Amino acid sequence: AMEPPGELALGDVETLVVSCNKDGMDQLRQGELRAAFEQFKYAEAILMANQMEGDSTSLLATTCNNLGCYYKKVGKFHGALSYLRRALKLEVEMATEEVTVAGTHLNLCAVLSKLEKHDKALQHALMALDLLNKRMSTEETGAPQDVYAILAIAYHNVGLEREYMEQWDQATIA
Repeated sequence: AMEPPGELALGDVETLVVSCNKDGMDQLRQGELRAAFEQFKYAEAILMANQMEGDSTSLLATTCNNLGCYYKKVGKFHGALSYLRRALKLEVEMATEEVTVAGTHLNLCAVLSKLEKHDKALQHALMALDLLNKRMSTEETGAPQDVYAILAIAYHNVGLEREYMEQWDQATIA
């Protein structure tokens, strides 16, 4: 494992953490899971060693979100849950942009669904939907393309989780 550097200047922390997260996400997409994990953990270690005010919070939220995605991808859903919940808490504290927060809710929805906690998964899907609809209503010129993509996923997940719960209700009656 890489040794985290000691105290760094603020700009250096940001540059390093952003590049670790970017490389890690590229590696995750390419299926280089071990390498991705090491990048994210390195980013996390740097942030823990350099606890700064304000600026580092959004970097930590991104890092937690990415670690959540990593754990989701390798099927460690409880690990994914704890990192994604941490990311969500940080994002909410910072009043992060809605689309980002909605994405975190949808990641949580997917993980909870895998853990067969469909009622909780549905809640997160609905929260994502609510945030996205808020965002859409404030856009005069129509929302950016990624908002529509995430909105489609949110609607799909709401439907999916409702279906799971309906089947479950019917199964308990039968």
